[in-house]
This record gives sequence, C-alpha cells and structure tokens, in this order.
Amino acid sequence: MVDYAKKAVAKYNAQRKAKGGIDTIYAFVLSDSGKIYDGACLESTIESAGVCAERLAIGNMILNETYKAKIISVVTFDPVPNEQEESSTPCGTCRHVIWENGSPNTTVICGQYIQRKNGWEFVPKMEKYTIKELYPKPYKMVKWN
Repeated sequence: MVDYAKKAVAKYNAQRKAKGGIDTIYAFVLSDSGKIYDGACLESTIESAGVCAERLAIGNMILNETYKAKIISVVTFDPVPNEQEESSTPCGTCRHVIWENGSPNTTVICGQYIQRKNGWEFVPKMEKYTIKELYPKPYKMVKWN
C-alpha cells in the first residue's frame, strides 16, 4: 500500500504542477474489500470549508462501496520543505471518522515527501500507529432515556 501511495503522490503532484497547482497532503485508504481509495486535501479560502485528504479518501470508499465497508489501513503523505522529526498525523476530526469507519486495530501510516528538481523524494522514516493509539478515548454521544 505504501508503494501504491508513493506512485500516486508522484502522479498527482505531476498533474497538479502541470496545471500550476502546489503539492498537498494525500491520503489513501485500504478497505476490507481490498480496494484502495485516494484522497487529496481540499483547501478553501474559508478555513472551515476545507476537507482533509483522509476524509476525502474515506468518502471515496463509502461512495464506491457502502457505509458497511471498513478501513483496514490509512497511509498519509505530507509535503515538507525538509525532513521533519515526525510526520503529521490525522487531525482530531479525521481520527474520529477513521475510528467510526474502521476498528481499534486500523493502522495509520504517516510519511513525508520533499519536492526536488527531478521529482519527489520520500523520507524513508515513516510512523505507524493504530487508530486506538491516536484516538484512545473516542467521542460517544450520551444517550438519554
């Protein structure tokens, strides 16, 4: 899945650059059907109108399958100017959506990439978590009787 994600990041960034776009965060979701779904960060001039790459990839999974589909793994790649000590992890909202559409053992793999003159270099170090590690106390609605 990581190899798939690296190839997709390079392909999408080349497409974006050809049209004057910039590098962005990408996410890839592996569903329990064995299919991989792609997502890219949707940025907006209205801060609350943007959508994270993870949620777009999950939305693509649900669109192509159903809400019954479950996430096995998520891979994210974040553009950075140079290697960072740690990769960015999904935001709180994305953690919740991953939790709702996965299981406590759903893996989240986070990586970084750097634009170079001849393409994109992927930082070899990647972090791997379970969603339970990233989101140990999931939000639950209080049920009133």
